[in-house]
Amino acid sequence: MFARQQAAALGGVKGRLDGAGVALVAVGSGSTDGARRFAEKLPFAGEMYVNWDLSAYRAFRLERGLWKTLGPASVLRGIRAMMDGFRQGRTDGDLWQQGGVFVLGPGEKILFEHRNAFAGDHADLGAVIAASVG
Repeated sequence: MFARQQAAALGGVKGRLDGAGVALVAVGSGSTDGARRFAEKLPFAGEMYVNWDLSAYRAFRLERGLWKTLGPASVLRGIRAMMDGFRQGRTDGDLWQQGGVFVLGPGEKILFEHRNAFAGDHADLGAVIAASVG
């Protein structure tokens, strides 16, 4: 549910990212078939990659844990997401792995970073856009 919510929100700013020459890329922890199903249902407008061994998640120091996914903050965000029309569909990948949003480049610079502290803890897209158009 939260991945769909985040992807929909990012899709809403894709035009602004494109205008700034910023590529929208998603990295999931599931299978290639799961990523394909995910992209077909949204549809997701950016590039999508699969990192089933979680090495990219570890490299970016992203949170992972049962309580991070099922704790009270996540439950409250889940209720809000459902009120906004998002539903939990078929899952794929590591359910306990949290995500994040990063604006990278040029070179090896990280211009913006947000590591989800819990499921549903999404980045402020205004800050993402500000870092992208710099």
